[in-house]
Amino acid sequence: SIGKWAWPVMFLYPSHNQSDFVAEMAESDMLAMHMAQIFPELEADGAETTMPWDFNNEFTCSNLAVYFEVHEKPGKDGIIHPESVEPLKNQGDAMRFYEASRALKGDEGSDMANVARIMERKHLHQQRKAWKKKHKSLWTKPDPSPIVRVHPAMTLHQILKDERMMIPNFLVTFIMFPMEHPAHEAYLKEHKCIGLLEPSG
Repeated sequence: SIGKWAWPVMFLYPSHNQSDFVAEMAESDMLAMHMAQIFPELEADGAETTMPWDFNNEFTCSNLAVYFEVHEKPGKDGIIHPESVEPLKNQGDAMRFYEASRALKGDEGSDMANVARIMERKHLHQQRKAWKKKHKSLWTKPDPSPIVRVHPAMTLHQILKDERMMIPNFLVTFIMFPMEHPAHEAYLKEHKCIGLLEPSG
């Protein structure tokens, strides 16, 4: 069932260069449930949030806009910028990524870790070479990723079903901003919002 699946989730707060990591978030969990645990509402006038870096007391559940980025997909030639998220096309790609990650962490021993590092450097070199050949320079980068806004009443399962959602490194990532923060306005100027996910009915 949906409730038996869980994912690691990262919440990013670019306005304050902060983040939170949730080790396991069940697919049946509503996003707002975790947001309310981390950023509870202020119960009285003059109350302050619990985050020492939130000087203006902006980080409460109801005052946060939530987004995920829609990562670039390779063109027909398969070329992608080295700093972009590379999608896993099939189960074989996913298994190779998983095994390489285990090796890089040292789970398979130091020799396999060295082999994995060499293979990763080779792959990165090939990506850089292909991009530079096509665009003449590595400084030529893709446009900033478009974004989708997420209503906090959505469950993780509902969000993951959206075809625009890609999960880099098997880590579900959401970007959050206080509604009226200048960084929120700047983010929306740089990243085109292409949709809103909200509960149906």
